Amino acid sequence: MLIFKLALKDFLSIKFLKYAFIPLLFSFLFVSILVIFGFSFLFNYFNTLFSIDENSFWAWLYAFHFMQVIIAIISILFSSLVIIFASVFLALFITSFLTPFIVKEINSKYYHYEIKNEISFIKIIFEFLKIFLKFIAFFVLCTLFLFLPFINLFIYYLVFYYLFHKLLILDVTSSVLDRENFNFFQNKFSPLEFKFSTLCFYLLSTLPLLGIFLQVFFIIFLTHLSYQRILKLQNKI
Repeated sequence: MLIFKLALKDFLSIKFLKYAFIPLLFSFLFVSILVIFGFSFLFNYFNTLFSIDENSFWAWLYAFHFMQVIIAIISILFSSLVIIFASVFLALFITSFLTPFIVKEINSKYYHYEIKNEISFIKIIFEFLKIFLKFIAFFVLCTLFLFLPFINLFIYYLVFYYLFHKLLILDVTSSVLDRENFNFFQNKFSPLEFKFSTLCFYLLSTLPLLGIFLQVFFIIFLTHLSYQRILKLQNKI
């Protein structure tokens, strides 16, 4: 809770609020375009699917108004799901360019930690590829459980949480830690505090716009958490 209060205080400052509006603006524009074209694409697809043969059973069924309403609802649900995940990961991607500046500000204000051996860009790309390949494997594996009752409702949320957690942790730790500490941290499971934090952030991210706006707060919180829990430093204010 002390870290949460510290991160919230930083986030509500003018400088970090300016950062927060950058991913919000780009993601909002992206979401607006995706809403228009995504819904239209799905709705037109279903219209075409059900009107291939006017004498078919599907064409007869589609003639009923309630069926058209159901198709519209399905189109909205599918497009909404795509929009939520796409906007969250787009905001995460945009915020990753701000992370070094956020970490630098927090470090200079609270911790004064000097990195002697920086992590190479190739190492970060390698770790990203490992995460992405594992995500693809989990995604394919979880597809096998789609037809199981109840499980199919949550299975992809778990898969995307893995990707969200790993990318967020990689983004922050690659800016906070030196090479030795980074390698040590990557070779073991993330502590429970990190998992619980990213899980809360992931759940918040499923709320339209709120999760996008809070991406900078997520970075600030995990930066403080990394300095205090991994490097065992205390803030000097």
